[in-house]
Amino acid sequence: MADEWLDNAEVLVLQPLEDSPLPLAELRWHEETPLQQLADILAPGLISLAARGLVEVRQFRNWPARWDEGVPLTGDDLVRESTRAAVWSDSPKGVVLAARITEAGHRLL
Repeated sequence: MADEWLDNAEVLVLQPLEDSPLPLAELRWHEETPLQQLADILAPGLISLAARGLVEVRQFRNWPARWDEGVPLTGDDLVRESTRAAVWSDSPKGVVLAARITEAGHRLL
């Protein structure tokens, strides 16, 4: 991976997405990390990757689902939703956020 172009949070988000799409809960590296701490660490990486076109994030009512059933999240909506601890949970309440690596993101793996 071209790590020189990615910060640590971006690497932690991008690597598991190789076989994407995945709900955000599946990006957790271990269960012991409190959800808010996880959101504080991973959300900035997710937001940065999305802004750079390396991942796409969508909001779903349920998961699993077909990718085209999700509502794309970008900008302020992505920031607001991805920084909530609940969306990183194994049992998110209300909505599921999922990420998918883009073709540009695959070139960094």
